[in-house]
Amino acid sequence: MKIISVMFASPAYDELVNMRIETLYKPLNADIDIDDFAAEYKDVHLAVYDDKLQMIGGVVAKVCEEEDEFMNKRKICLLRQVVVKENLQGLGLGKDMLACLEKMLIDKGYKEIRLYSHLGAMDFYAHLGYGKHGKPFKGNGIKQHIMKKKIQKKSTKLERLEAVGSEY
Repeated sequence: MKIISVMFASPAYDELVNMRIETLYKPLNADIDIDDFAAEYKDVHLAVYDDKLQMIGGVVAKVCEEEDEFMNKRKICLLRQVVVKENLQGLGLGKDMLACLEKMLIDKGYKEIRLYSHLGAMDFYAHLGYGKHGKPFKGNGIKQHIMKKKIQKKSTKLERLEAVGSEY
């Protein structure tokens, strides 16, 4: 499996859009028009290819920084859409794709992944460690829920913390 960034409005982007329409929007009877795709020009588009360089899935994401309660900035990734080619669903590719993506994001310093899940996919994401966040909403005529998962690189430097001496 190979994950490659694709440019907005490129042939690979068009192939990803067609896959999203056929696999996601049509089965869910979503309200979609050209303006929805035009608004994606700032987003990150990742295409997932198999060993034969056939597109088997993709991700549309927004990356940003957010301040935590201590005013520290942390990198957040919002997965707007995750899609696996229809004839390959149920084979574990979505799980593998998300595992690769999570590893890539951890390596780049991201602390949290959020995603929009339609109600039919919530169990899939919950099984992978994502939890519900906020209230359900409607986007493109589809009932959805934001789900999130904290991710971060594990530190190998602080295995044990202990006090040494009695002076302060």
